[in-house]
Amino acid sequence: MAAVPLAFTEEQIQEFQGILGEIKGGWAELKRLPEIFGGLKQENEGLRKDLTEVRRLMVARSSASSQARLPGLVSDDCARHLTGIALSARLRSGKQVENVDYLQGLAKDILGIEIKAALTATDIPLPIEYSGQVVELVSQFGAARRYGTVYPLGAGTVKLPQLKTDPAFGLVAQSAVVPEKSPQTAWVTFNAEKYGGLIRVPSELDADSIVAIGQFIARYAARQMARIEDVVFFTNDGSTFGAVEGLTKSTITNAKVTQMAATKTHYNDATLANLRAIRAIVDAAAIAMGSYYMHPSFEQHLAGLNTAGDKPYQANGAQGATLDGFPIRWVDVLPAYSAAANVSKVFILFGDVSFQYLGVRGGVRFDTSADAAFVTDEILIRAIERFTIGLMAVGAISGLETAAS
Repeated sequence: MAAVPLAFTEEQIQEFQGILGEIKGGWAELKRLPEIFGGLKQENEGLRKDLTEVRRLMVARSSASSQARLPGLVSDDCARHLTGIALSARLRSGKQVENVDYLQGLAKDILGIEIKAALTATDIPLPIEYSGQVVELVSQFGAARRYGTVYPLGAGTVKLPQLKTDPAFGLVAQSAVVPEKSPQTAWVTFNAEKYGGLIRVPSELDADSIVAIGQFIARYAARQMARIEDVVFFTNDGSTFGAVEGLTKSTITNAKVTQMAATKTHYNDATLANLRAIRAIVDAAAIAMGSYYMHPSFEQHLAGLNTAGDKPYQANGAQGATLDGFPIRWVDVLPAYSAAANVSKVFILFGDVSFQYLGVRGGVRFDTSADAAFVTDEILIRAIERFTIGLMAVGAISGLETAAS
């Protein structure tokens, strides 16, 4: 079969000629594409650098704003982020939520992420600067962080040397052998334990309550974390909250106590002579920086020691309450004033508490669950911190102990 020649109309021929002309005219521009793409790449690099700089400025602004916030509060940004974590748990639970589109947009705005069902709590950790604000609240609420030494633990188990014996230098005769002085050390082992609890918040969240609920979460977690730190630091007996001894127990173990006379088994039996006697038990170096540590309810008992012309207790001194010129630190977790019998109990401390270390492993971690509180339709927020304690000088702290009978 013979091929049929293709016939083009005059209009088609003119159209093809026009297309070829456009291609020929634009060929020079096509050659410039590598140059154009190179310029876009440089512009993209510039935008990336600008974005990095903006992020740094935002962090600096967040740090500056945190310095201006009121004592006992976290910044609004931190409060919003804490509530955003709770909100994300509610949204990813798969349960029916009112105003779901609005809340998803709110969570995306707060956290800067899309809320998906596969998201886990570990995908939205508390940023470092916000976690630091919560830890600052713990320091404000707790005595252990204010008066002890906070030591960051680089691992779950850390050993630090404690000076056991301190050989004194002496006279060395001319051309005589210099005697060796070898101080002995013992190891204090810090095994970070896990402490924390659960905070319940309502699942009905709206924009007006975001900051308020975030502040509640931060303050509640900080107060409770400060309290458990203080309990372990000051009064733990070595069996209730881990196998470490708080100061009221370790002073007995280290024989650094003054025990009141027989039959004096009540806290209100403590005399001024007893309070002065415990100062003689600590090492001399600890006296210069020494303070008394007791429950605030002992204030009225101390006021009763001001008899005749002798007024050892000063409630409104230049640096707060003092006894014989030594500062008094009020600690809520120490035994409260009582007229009941409490045999062999240390209830007042004296010395330099900075030798008691609070070893912390990281900051406070927050995780969430909307399933654990299914019955009450609430969101549970879990606050966890890993820490432990260790006394680095046994002669730094002494205690006043009630009689054994």
